[in-house]
Amino acid sequence: MFIKYEELLLNSKPAAFTTLYEGLIINYAGINQFTKSIHPLYDRKHNIHERIASVEAILANYNQIPEYRIVFQKDYQEFDEELFRNGYERSGHGTVKMIDIKPLQNELFTFANFIQNGVFIEEEIKDFWIDDFSYLMNYSQVEDKIFRDSIKRLIVPCSTFTLIEENTLIGQAYATFQENYMIINSIVINKKTRNLSYGKRLLMSMLSYALKRGAEIAIADVDYLDTAGNKLFDKVKFEDIYGYCYRIKRITK
Repeated sequence: MFIKYEELLLNSKPAAFTTLYEGLIINYAGINQFTKSIHPLYDRKHNIHERIASVEAILANYNQIPEYRIVFQKDYQEFDEELFRNGYERSGHGTVKMIDIKPLQNELFTFANFIQNGVFIEEEIKDFWIDDFSYLMNYSQVEDKIFRDSIKRLIVPCSTFTLIEENTLIGQAYATFQENYMIINSIVINKKTRNLSYGKRLLMSMLSYALKRGAEIAIADVDYLDTAGNKLFDKVKFEDIYGYCYRIKRITK
């Protein structure tokens, strides 16, 4: 089942460029690990050494550093060991979290009046939303351009969420919808209003909207070092379903 979740996450977080190479999905020119990494989804046991070398050569043409996303599952063990033998070191890890939305129906009723809760929802990506999101994320000019190029390449339905209170931008988020899943891509709260339960209000509103839209399961990919994100999802009773790490190698010419 974890392969299904990885595919959903990939569809939700495309990089500026994506290449499929012998069972490996290569995302590059992104602004975070997920959207500039290599995903060995389909074939993790054959010609591993040769494929790793070929990917290094491909990415060298773009001045990109190879970075593999390795899921903590038995199917990935041989690939992980080969990366280690080839000098790839771990460079961070995280957890994919999940929640069944339906049992929360009564609790989510409180958050169903989105406007009353200060949450504004768009079912397509607007430039003004990107402007505000880039501001909250404190993106550089280069990161802003990459994000704009990447998010407009989404091939699945995407909704954006904005929390405003007393004409102040409190927080934003976006999520994609595939089959009966909502994939939560990012939640960011204005640094001036953090630790005031706004994150939970925004997340619960997102789950309420997902239920209204017919989604049954919500999943999120949370970095281990994202203390606030892990605390938020755990508070709402998301379950950890599997972990992952990244392996990276510095390539010298």
